[in-house]
Amino acid sequence: MLTRPEIFEQLKDILIFADDKNRDVIEHCDESTKLVADLGFTSVSVLYMVIAIEESFGIVFGDVSMNDFPTVGDVVSYIEARLQ
Repeated sequence: MLTRPEIFEQLKDILIFADDKNRDVIEHCDESTKLVADLGFTSVSVLYMVIAIEESFGIVFGDVSMNDFPTVGDVVSYIEARLQ
């Protein structure tokens, strides 16, 4: 079972994969960082992120939208809940 900090670190790698042009910002983000406002994620970036999370963590997202995950911490919480 992964700890929340381990999920967060793995998620940061996924975020960089989904949006490499923001690498510096993502490397220094925390759980309160907003995906759209702070990282500039678009619906396409979120789609790449979701696909990578599903492959990396072996989970399946339900019917979700960008508005379901305002912050990095919201994504961590979703992953954490799905892994239990």
